[in-house]
Amino acid sequence: MQARANPFEAGPYRSVQRSIGLIGVETSRTGRRAGVATLIAWVPLVVLAAIEGHAMGPTPRESMWLDFAAHARYLVALPLLILAESVCLPGLAVIAHHFGDAGLVAEESRPQYEELLESTRRVLSSQQMDIGILLLAYIVSLTFPSPLYPADTATWVRPVPFEEVSLAGWWRILVSQPLYLMLLFGWISRIAMWSRFLYGVSRLKLDLDPAHPDMAAGLGFVGGSVSVFVALAFALPIPIVGVVAQEILYGGSNIMQFRFAIPSVVIFVGLIFTAPLLVLSPTLLRERRKGVFQYGALASAAGRVFEQRWLKAASKKGAEILAVPDASAVIDLYSIADNAVMMRLVPVTPRQVGRLLAAALLPFVPILAMTLPLREIFTSVAKLVL
Repeated sequence: MQARANPFEAGPYRSVQRSIGLIGVETSRTGRRAGVATLIAWVPLVVLAAIEGHAMGPTPRESMWLDFAAHARYLVALPLLILAESVCLPGLAVIAHHFGDAGLVAEESRPQYEELLESTRRVLSSQQMDIGILLLAYIVSLTFPSPLYPADTATWVRPVPFEEVSLAGWWRILVSQPLYLMLLFGWISRIAMWSRFLYGVSRLKLDLDPAHPDMAAGLGFVGGSVSVFVALAFALPIPIVGVVAQEILYGGSNIMQFRFAIPSVVIFVGLIFTAPLLVLSPTLLRERRKGVFQYGALASAAGRVFEQRWLKAASKKGAEILAVPDASAVIDLYSIADNAVMMRLVPVTPRQVGRLLAAALLPFVPILAMTLPLREIFTSVAKLVL
């Protein structure tokens, strides 16, 4: 049986990567692509800086080897953005196909569902998407210079008093930074299409069960996307970690100056991956309203029958009542009705969100360890995960 296409595996320059062997027929070869990307983005910076004498300059800003921000972005975050594909993309595909596999999509909406899967893949793999991401990456790289390398300050990118961009600086501007931005924008496009897919599903006719034990009318599996994105949530804050480390070690800053910035980054990363689930909230709200009335009426009717049959029979003892099937059936029915009442309006659990936030916080742990006790840090992270 041929494997089904992954609607989210399509992305920037997949056809180009496949033609040069970076992507195989049956595997994405993420390890090889991550290694090649690192060789392109990071290694030339180190080599060119050494050739020009900017590897270890008179100050940390003029020393490429001491630039934690550059290493964090091009040596760590960039390959992780590629490696995350091997975890995130298959997981999203499983969730997307499960709507149909589990029979949640009504037969009359099946053609629209199949078209939604196909259009998602078609948009992500389109040439227009490739060109748009490429142009946007270079526009951002060339138009918005990094505040880490100001023109009036001596750095390895723009040495002063020469006031000309170094060879390593040009490689960063024309190759390393655009490559990083292309990967970043590629993920943003996938997240946007994931949101579009969920919105499209929410507009279909779905066969849901308000009393489903997952407390999400049978859509609890969609919350698995939050767990799928954990690897990406870990990779995204790493460039910011590099900047913070640079400022603390060489810029004279204190960790307390980032006491609001770090939690803000963690929360923002969490919102990126949980916000798409909100498009299902109107559907879940309708199902909860329906379930509260339907199962509530059924439970009330069963309760009245039980009351008339047993509570008004004075000769029956309490222990005898609990032993009969009627009592067990009523208890089970009340439990099912309670599922409808307690149904979540967002198909994700607090534990799933906690693990996502912990992954986003984890890259900051080495920086926090500079000033905070490790025991306190790991205790806080454990509370989010466990």
